[in-house]
Amino acid sequence: MTTVDVQQSGIWQLSSVIVADAGECLVIDPGYFPRELADLAGAAAARGRTARVAFTHGHWDHVIGWSSFPGAEVVGSTRLADDVAGDAAPAARNLASARDFDGRWYVARPEPLAWPERVRPIGDGETLTVGGATLLALALPGHSPDGLALLLDRPRVLFAGDHLSPCEIPFVDDLDDYRATLRRLLALLPELDEVVPGHGPRLTSAQAADIARADLEYLEALADAGRDAAAIPLPRAADVPGMREHHADNIAAARRPR
Repeated sequence: MTTVDVQQSGIWQLSSVIVADAGECLVIDPGYFPRELADLAGAAAARGRTARVAFTHGHWDHVIGWSSFPGAEVVGSTRLADDVAGDAAPAARNLASARDFDGRWYVARPEPLAWPERVRPIGDGETLTVGGATLLALALPGHSPDGLALLLDRPRVLFAGDHLSPCEIPFVDDLDDYRATLRRLLALLPELDEVVPGHGPRLTSAQAADIARADLEYLEALADAGRDAAAIPLPRAADVPGMREHHADNIAAARRPR
C-alpha cells in the first residue's frame, strides 16, 4: 500500500512529502528548519529506507534539506540538473539566498549549505519508482524554468511544486510558459484524487481546478492589460504582505518581450 505523508514547515506552509511503498521512501522538497528536517527524516525512517529525494524546482526553500537523507539519490528536472552540474547562475543565486535567509534569522545547521554533488535528471514523461509505486514526471515551467511535478499512479496524487497554492498568487518567471502549464494542469486535474501544492494544504482535484482557473484568468488579464495591469484584482491573498510586490513583478514579467 502506498502512503503519502505531508509535513508543513513553519515558514510559508512549505509542504515536504514522504511517498512510501513496500518499505521504500521518496522524499519531495525537504524543508526547512533543522528541527523540521529532523522530524521529516524520522517520519521517513518509520516508513522505510529513503531511496530518493526529488526537487520540484531549484528555489532555495524547496531544496535545502536533501542532506538530511544521506545516501539517497537526488532527482530533479533536466534544467535543474544542468544548472547544478554547471554551477550556473540560478543555482548559485538560490544557494546564496538560502545562506542569506539563515544568516538573517540565526538558523544554525549541522553542516554547511550546499547543492548535492549530482542531481539525476528526469525529463517530461519519464518515471520514478518507490517500492511498487510509480511516479510520472511532468515538466511545468513558468514559475521557474526548471519546474517539475510528480504524479503518483495509485492513488492519483499530483505533487505540484509552486503551482496551485491557495496561499499565494502565481509568481511568474515566464508568462507564456506559466499559462501553458495551467492549461496542461486543467486538462489533467479531473483525473486526479488529490493535489499537494508546494505551499498550503492538501487539495481535492476540484479545489485545485478552481485555483488553476482563477490563476489562468489572472495571467490572461496580465497579458492583455497594458498600462492598466496594476489595477487587475489578485486571484487570492490580496491582504498577505508581499503579494502586491509579487504582482508588480508579474507585471514586469508580462511586459518582457516574448
